[in-house]
Amino acid sequence: MSQMKVFGWTNPALGTAARNQEIGFTVGEITVSNLTVGVQYYWNSSMPSGSWIQVDTGAYTAANGFTPLAQSTAVGATISGFTNANPGVITVNDTAIFGFAAGDTIKVCALADDLSTANSLNGTFTVASITSTTITLVEDTTLYSVYVSGGDVFRVTDSAGDPVPIDNLAIRGVTIGSSVVGTNSDVMVGVAKSEEPVV
Repeated sequence: MSQMKVFGWTNPALGTAARNQEIGFTVGEITVSNLTVGVQYYWNSSMPSGSWIQVDTGAYTAANGFTPLAQSTAVGATISGFTNANPGVITVNDTAIFGFAAGDTIKVCALADDLSTANSLNGTFTVASITSTTITLVEDTTLYSVYVSGGDVFRVTDSAGDPVPIDNLAIRGVTIGSSVVGTNSDVMVGVAKSEEPVV
């Protein structure tokens, strides 16, 4: 017998973006129902990642469907860019899940820069503002080395100066792609079964 979990969500009024859904186990089979329009989507582990079947028509699609997600560690946001500007701006995969806020002290590490100056982008900075994928710093980074690749950023202290514990926020679940996530304000329900048996 395998583990099973039922979950649901309502899309934002203007939301059709893919979502990472925490399930708590490695997904081996999933069915998602769009209760608003009466459509079901299905995937199992014998199918390629990203694919899906529309249950009522049997139509198979190879992209933007279901992809198992089994992160081992997620203690900070993954960096994909760091501008040399006044103020500096860091582009990351997600700010909300890690709780970044204005006034936080953050630590950048494991980043490769071009070593063109003595000032590496690896270091401690203060957050001025955030969006869903950017962290704008208080600091001027125009005289720092140029970003090349990689890196992670995590919170050190919050805006009150209190230390922030490092928690592993890794997801074991599934990425629900843009073709099966539903559209504006749709009410969605999913049933996932695990790849591993219950012992």
